[in-house]
Amino acid sequence: MDKGYYFDNYKDEEGNVDNKLTLTSEGFACLTEDLECIVDKYTGMEDVGFMQCSEIRTNMIELIHSIINKEASNEL
Repeated sequence: MDKGYYFDNYKDEEGNVDNKLTLTSEGFACLTEDLECIVDKYTGMEDVGFMQCSEIRTNMIELIHSIINKEASNEL
C-alpha cells in the first residue's frame, strides 16, 4: 500500500513505530483547511469556519483511520 503524503505509521517520541496508519502533520493541516473551506463555501462567508471544525475534524480523522487501516490490513 502506498502510504501517500497524508498518512504514515505513528511514531512516538522514543522512536517506537505503531503498525496502524495515522494522519501526518501535513494531512492533519490539510484536513483542517479543507473543512474550514467547506464551511466558508456553504455559509457564503469568508473565514467563518476558522477554528470551528474540531468536532467534525475528530470524526473525520476517526473515519479516515478506520478506512486506511482496514485497507492496509486487507493488503497483508
